[in-house]
Amino acid sequence: MLFIIADDLADRLGCYGDPVAVTPHLDALAQKGVVFRNTYCQYHTCGPSRASMMSGKYPFETGYTHNKGGTYGQYLADYTSLPRLFRENGYVTARVGKIFHMSIPGGIGGPGTDDPSGWDVAVNNTGWDAVEENWEKATTCGEKGGSGVRIRYSAPEIDDKEMADGQGLAAAVELLGKHHPHKTGQPFFLAYGIYRPHPPMIVPKKHWDAIDPATIDIPAVPENDRDDIPQVNWHLHDPGYNFIPEEHGRNYAHAYYAAIHFVDALAGQLIAALENQGLADNTIIVFTGDQGFMLGEHGHWHKSSMLEESQRVPLIIVDPRAKEKGKQVSGLVGLIDVYPTLCELAGIQPKHALSGISLKRQLDDASIPTKACEFSMGTPNGYTIRTERFRYTEWRKDRAGPAQHAMLYDLEKDPDEFNNLIDNPEYAAMRRELREKLGSVLLDRD
Repeated sequence: MLFIIADDLADRLGCYGDPVAVTPHLDALAQKGVVFRNTYCQYHTCGPSRASMMSGKYPFETGYTHNKGGTYGQYLADYTSLPRLFRENGYVTARVGKIFHMSIPGGIGGPGTDDPSGWDVAVNNTGWDAVEENWEKATTCGEKGGSGVRIRYSAPEIDDKEMADGQGLAAAVELLGKHHPHKTGQPFFLAYGIYRPHPPMIVPKKHWDAIDPATIDIPAVPENDRDDIPQVNWHLHDPGYNFIPEEHGRNYAHAYYAAIHFVDALAGQLIAALENQGLADNTIIVFTGDQGFMLGEHGHWHKSSMLEESQRVPLIIVDPRAKEKGKQVSGLVGLIDVYPTLCELAGIQPKHALSGISLKRQLDDASIPTKACEFSMGTPNGYTIRTERFRYTEWRKDRAGPAQHAMLYDLEKDPDEFNNLIDNPEYAAMRRELREKLGSVLLDRD
């Protein structure tokens, strides 16, 4: 098993049709497996999203809805983490970088909220971008917010190997050789967590130069666009994250896509190392992100909203044994489905009930339907149900309480989510249906 996750990576890749992204290695990976085009995170911030994926449970089931410190076991002792399950089933497990939550950039080089029981080896890689004086020199827009959320970017003339992610790549390649199954007699589960494109958006200049600025368009925002969006949707209210000057917007989008190019290069080198060691034909590869990221949609420049761009993530799965190669699945899936999928692919029985579904069948036949709907959460007490056509979101004082604010979008007619239909009488029946389905799921998952 090779599990690669990039921090704050939306589905802005070439294989997802993004016109700006330059991602040749991930596009090549997509041709070897299956791309899940409509994949959603279960929470729009790092900690809860990753804990949900690694436990196979929704955040509203576990109550893990924060980025606080501590270990996985402190909060989720009742749920065996995915790497721990593989370790208990004879795999050599190794982590490099951010798999569970850690703060960026301050937590780089530390374990974060890791599950120490899940790993035989854990590497806390660090590098140039973890040094405060280096990221403090970057260009900054806005005056409020921590270093890991502020709009801050730079393109220093440094080598990839000097970056924390470059150091992590070297460690991951070394681990592949050291724990080659021909040497150990055991299968491996290697997880490589890439810090980019999480802010601060510090990326070696060669990746900045790989992005054509002429391809970057700042999204148009209709006048009064936010009038029908509840204020609670905007987790970050400061002007430094909303309707920023166009020069900063273009540069920040440029930096984000440069960081994606960096991620692509790192993933490509690790996959090449896998192939060079003769392991590609016997290794399942998963590539994903933990939540999306908004680049000016609705005037917002961050994650942490209950809108499409903040919720969507890439998911590419390669199983050498599977029948489908280079196919795409359009049905709804979530990061919640990673745990059961890997369990079934490896023939491992989970130790607790999982809330997602296995995607093994879609790896053999991409036309097989997935889910009728998917569920996500966000701060504070926001809940979303996403169907093929609609997104219904509501915010509650508590999980069992009534909706205090709500949004409803018809994504077939309004893919940019410009028209909140929550008060439109023509959609009253659909609003009621989605509200009841969302409520029943929340109350049934105690």
